[in-house]
Amino acid sequence: MDLDGSFIEINESYLDIGSSNFNKAFQTQAMIGLVMAFIITCVVIGPLIIGLTAFGDPYGRSFSDNFLEFFFPGLEFAMWGALGFSAMGIYVILSSTFNKTRSRPIRFHRQRREVCFFPNGSDEQVIQPWEEMVSWLSVSTGVTGVGVMSNYTFGMAFDDQKRNKVHFVNQQVMTPTHALSKWEAIRIYMEKGPKFCPGKAPYEGRHTFDQQRETISQEYREGDRSALGVGWWYFSHLITLWRFPYWVAEWDHRYSMKSLPKSIAEWSKSLPPEQWAKPSQALKEQSAKIEKAFAQGQDFMTYFKANLNENKTDNR
Repeated sequence: MDLDGSFIEINESYLDIGSSNFNKAFQTQAMIGLVMAFIITCVVIGPLIIGLTAFGDPYGRSFSDNFLEFFFPGLEFAMWGALGFSAMGIYVILSSTFNKTRSRPIRFHRQRREVCFFPNGSDEQVIQPWEEMVSWLSVSTGVTGVGVMSNYTFGMAFDDQKRNKVHFVNQQVMTPTHALSKWEAIRIYMEKGPKFCPGKAPYEGRHTFDQQRETISQEYREGDRSALGVGWWYFSHLITLWRFPYWVAEWDHRYSMKSLPKSIAEWSKSLPPEQWAKPSQALKEQSAKIEKAFAQGQDFMTYFKANLNENKTDNR
């Protein structure tokens, strides 16, 4: 199972990690922009360049002759090419949305100190104690013609004892810091609550477009954006079909992820404070040590590297 790791719900009882519609509008704009750029190149820019070769033409052909000679073949080529790029873009947009419909959010219940996970295609949950969670960062390195490339994967494992199986959740991350930050955000929520956790992933829709346009106008009135910048914003959105990408983002939000079934509703409810699960003594001690190290200026990697070195020395 792959997961983009967005925080889609945060409250006093639980944190949901799943797939938001953030950047869906940009994905749609990029696909439409690719098609429009191809059409403009074939129908306008290409014939214009050919037409300009009329100046100094030894055969005496005019600008219009050269332009029209290339325009109609370019138009036909643009139509077929646009169909191909459009089909590719529609496939990417639809498949990325429908892929998300096969998975449900992972729910971290901080009051119970448990995690609820649904394997793809299953309506039966796996409940994992929080302190038994296993998480990791893996690095794969390969050599290309350009140089050495490293890929980083943030992973979590869920022990399904009923099926005698371990389920893995993986997410590609840009750097180790991104993975550590994500895990730390989850940990800080479970240990300290929603006030210490980053906010929910933003929801994109047609309102996002209106907010962007209002921001652009305000920046222009205040002199923070040039007329050229405003013109480019309007031009880029006109050729990418104005509000349409944001409508696609709203559609993605409605269909992207399965909701959690009613069977987990009771488990998800908030508990009275006296019924909250308590962290183990071992976790309290470990948390105190690492927070002390953070206060002294160490980071996560430095802290555990130092501990590993100490363990190696002790083993000798």
